[in-house]
Amino acid sequence: MKKMVTMVLAVCFVIAFSSVVMAAEWDKCAACHKAGDKPSFSKETLLKKHKTADAFIKAAKDSKSPMMNAFKNDALLAPVAKELYK
Repeated sequence: MKKMVTMVLAVCFVIAFSSVVMAAEWDKCAACHKAGDKPSFSKETLLKKHKTADAFIKAAKDSKSPMMNAFKNDALLAPVAKELYK
């Protein structure tokens, strides 16, 4: 019985962890960048404003918002831009 419970918990953990890892890149941004442009510009607004992935990355890096400071690096921005501008 203990082995069965351990096995079930292990499978649940693997499934839960893999879904976190496989989350869309934009999901990291979606907490602030919601529809309606509150508290920050929505995905749709950003796509209209920045026509290319490079423009998107440059704008994010040039942002004056202190909320963006943690995201101003290529390792985080490049995958998001690639997803948005595919």
